[in-house]
Amino acid sequence: MQPVLSVNRVKSVERDWADNHGGSTWPLMTRAGSAVAELACHHWPGLKYVWVLAGRGNNGGDGYIAAARLRAVGVTVTVIAPSGEPKPDTDAYRAWQEYADQGGTLESNLPYDSPDLVIDALIGTGHVGELKANLVDLLNRVRERRAPVLAVDAPSGLNAATGQADLALLKADRTISFIAYKPGLLTGQGPAVCGELVLETLGVEWPSGGFWSDGEAVYLDRALDRPARPGDSHKGQFGGVRVLAGAEGMGGAGLLAARAALAAGAGKVYWHTSPEQAKSALIAQPELMSTELTADYVPDGSIHVLGPGLGQGDTAGALYRRLLLDDHDARGVLDADGLTWLARFPKPVHNWVLTPHPGEAARLLGRSTKDIQSDRCQAAMELSERYQTTVILKGAGSLIAHQGRLYFNHPGDPAMATPGMGDTLAGLIAGLMAQGLGAEEAAKTGAWWHAKLGAQLAQRYRIVLATDLIEAIRLR
Repeated sequence: MQPVLSVNRVKSVERDWADNHGGSTWPLMTRAGSAVAELACHHWPGLKYVWVLAGRGNNGGDGYIAAARLRAVGVTVTVIAPSGEPKPDTDAYRAWQEYADQGGTLESNLPYDSPDLVIDALIGTGHVGELKANLVDLLNRVRERRAPVLAVDAPSGLNAATGQADLALLKADRTISFIAYKPGLLTGQGPAVCGELVLETLGVEWPSGGFWSDGEAVYLDRALDRPARPGDSHKGQFGGVRVLAGAEGMGGAGLLAARAALAAGAGKVYWHTSPEQAKSALIAQPELMSTELTADYVPDGSIHVLGPGLGQGDTAGALYRRLLLDDHDARGVLDADGLTWLARFPKPVHNWVLTPHPGEAARLLGRSTKDIQSDRCQAAMELSERYQTTVILKGAGSLIAHQGRLYFNHPGDPAMATPGMGDTLAGLIAGLMAQGLGAEEAAKTGAWWHAKLGAQLAQRYRIVLATDLIEAIRLR
């Protein structure tokens, strides 16, 4: 796991580092620019001609250092600086002078030829709002060259704090992030426009304490362990899941959730549904047990999945009241229609994992979907605080929030944008909880494997279905 720092926190860390290293951030800029040049040469071997798009700030300074380093190894470099040279008495100006001392010059417009690589050092983490008209025109013409792009800290046009992107954003093939990952690279539109992420810490150590402005935040960039199964195991050791989902005509959602819980390793899985729909379980997954979905259900010690395809009828309302209002020991995963009931009758739900998509999150917070997507990090943290539980805000780069901690998940793949993926995630998390994982660990582990396995399947299939993913969950 790697720390994620807010944009302002990174600036604070840089100042602290400078205070302890002679008062200058210049060494950090030289390391950053050198890292860009090294990455360019490593991933695009045989480079002969590179464009560097350079702004007037520190991001441009990184670009000038990279340009100087590339020239030193024989690469032809053209620096395009649409706003001119950096301001005097800045690190960026010093970097420009180093480049100029090598005989490097600046261009304000694009050459007519095409490069082997474009290094985007225009804005970095400083982008907020809309791109200026001159930059929009420049980036549009860069895209026409169809050259690969290496973004420095963030693609131009991406808000590195929120993950919102300008329509004219220059999509990157790779993005190198300095000191720590920034939140906007990992959620919202970030995963779709950053390409492969590379972290370069520049040798900076983070101070102790919270990484995020409101607590700890980390990027789950490696596999999380699933529950072990001892050699003398029997099914009774792995808990039970009861899926109360899939009202008449909406059985697919409940069946997917139940199958995912079984694939995750739960010892016993019951699907509460109509007798007619229960027949499908015998065909699709005979290992499942089924029983009728009724309003007088009495909770036991199982983990529950409440909501997928449940509807908003009287039975659904009775189940919500029984599990969420009356039985304070009931626990599990609340998804889909279950979240709609929670929005109607809000209360703290300590024992439940909430799995809203942006529209459901908007209802839970009484805001618009656009507002949720404008700052997904803040929305996830607010949901967790308001409902006092673990929350997974779904979408590209899902976020897990729990007691002031924020986890940025594996980005998954667009091929996973298919029906039933949320139902499968709910069942997977419930299956992990049944085997003894706490809500926070089950949410992190389930969300990570859900996205990772989907991304792996996307290497083979153009479209990944929920049933494909369920089969993959069972594999090691």
